[in-house]
Amino acid sequence: MPAGKGPSPDGFTAEFLVACWETIKPDFLMAFDKFHAMNGRGLQKLNEALLLLLPKRADAHSLFDYRPISLIHIFAKLVAKLLSLRLAPRLNTMVSTNQSAFIAGRCIHDNYLLVQQTACLLHNLKAPRTLLKLDIARAFDSVSWPFLLQLLQHLGFGPRWREWISMLLSTASTRVLINGHPGPPIDHAHGLRQGDPVSPMLFT
Repeated sequence: MPAGKGPSPDGFTAEFLVACWETIKPDFLMAFDKFHAMNGRGLQKLNEALLLLLPKRADAHSLFDYRPISLIHIFAKLVAKLLSLRLAPRLNTMVSTNQSAFIAGRCIHDNYLLVQQTACLLHNLKAPRTLLKLDIARAFDSVSWPFLLQLLQHLGFGPRWREWISMLLSTASTRVLINGHPGPPIDHAHGLRQGDPVSPMLFT
């Protein structure tokens, strides 16, 4: 995990993990063993996140003037990172070449270049044409968990892998920091969490 990141809800950082690993390693390995065995008991407490709202501008008034930053529990982030490392090598063969974001070996700038070339071609044709730019509002929030799990099954992921993903999704909760104090927990029912290492790959 990279250094210099914000602390998780329990106050621990990646630097703490590295410095004290020999002391805390048995507890972490025990928790990982439980997760590997698909025992989700107690996982909800280790899968919490704090949501910090940072103003994008000095005179921020509306919700859209703030940038949400998720501070995810360090254990849940490590589990998600491990799953993302296992998933990353397979994405190139599973995802269409039209998709370039979040896939190793592909560059999103290729899509920008393709759009420019297409626009030039349409302009040179000297005939009425339409070029659409479409965007998904709140893209991560729109992901349906049942659909995602069915898609993983269709792509050949086994029951254990799908259960790991399901456990990580279904036990997630978030508290919004209000004046420095965490609000009541908000349980997730759909969507993917911002700041989670595996979320971009599952969305892709």
